[in-house]
Amino acid sequence: MNKIKLKNKEIYLLETDNLITVSLSDKFELFDIKKIVIDVLGDTELEIVYENKDETKLDIEYNIKENAKFIVTEIRKENKIKVQYNYNLNTNSYLNVIKFYDVVEAKELGVVNLNGESAHFDYLFKTIAKDKNKYDLYVYHNYPKTISNIINNSVNIDNGTTIFNVTGVVYNGIKKCHLEQKNKIINLNDKECLIKPNLLIEENDVIANHSAFIGKFRDNEIFYLMSRGISYNDSLNLLIKGFIKDGIDNKKIDKIIDKYWR
Repeated sequence: MNKIKLKNKEIYLLETDNLITVSLSDKFELFDIKKIVIDVLGDTELEIVYENKDETKLDIEYNIKENAKFIVTEIRKENKIKVQYNYNLNTNSYLNVIKFYDVVEAKELGVVNLNGESAHFDYLFKTIAKDKNKYDLYVYHNYPKTISNIINNSVNIDNGTTIFNVTGVVYNGIKKCHLEQKNKIINLNDKECLIKPNLLIEENDVIANHSAFIGKFRDNEIFYLMSRGISYNDSLNLLIKGFIKDGIDNKKIDKIIDKYWR
């Protein structure tokens, strides 16, 4: 397991192996934009923790080599972020991105390039939104038999509002691709939210599905828990924690969630 911390615009390599290389540089020094490039050479895992009090401006690039299998977990405890991601996957490579954000305001763009046959991209994103949050993700299936599974989950509290704009692209002649999108926003306030699940597909020989939900927990879910003697507030807390933690097993994330819902 590789471990990295990015704190106050400095990168700390806590644990690394010889299967990844990491570089940090100034992309646009005038605008204080940092660029991180992570090259993955073989099967390995990485955890990155971001802790910045000031506004974060980052350009992050992942390059997954042919046949490499990589799992990365990103945990953000920040105020305001502007981030651009580029994920580049080669033939028969696998990338599993797990991201958890505890941020106030966020603007993020992600671009995924599946640049080889049988490249496989799994994406699980969870966020607690406390102000304006906008996330754009574009997935380009540039080769046959490529796979993308996208899950975006947000819980809005305080003045939080979330926009998910997710686009999957398959051009004519790129056959036997598989695209899945699942986007869900739980609104604990009355702010307006938006989900745009886009599938731009020119080829018939593909499998593509999407789902989108914006709202609150269903009454029967809360009723079921309350019928077991659990109070309304505790029932709500259990549902929120289950929603955010679903698919994630990380003690650092558990501690953050417990700050809001014990």
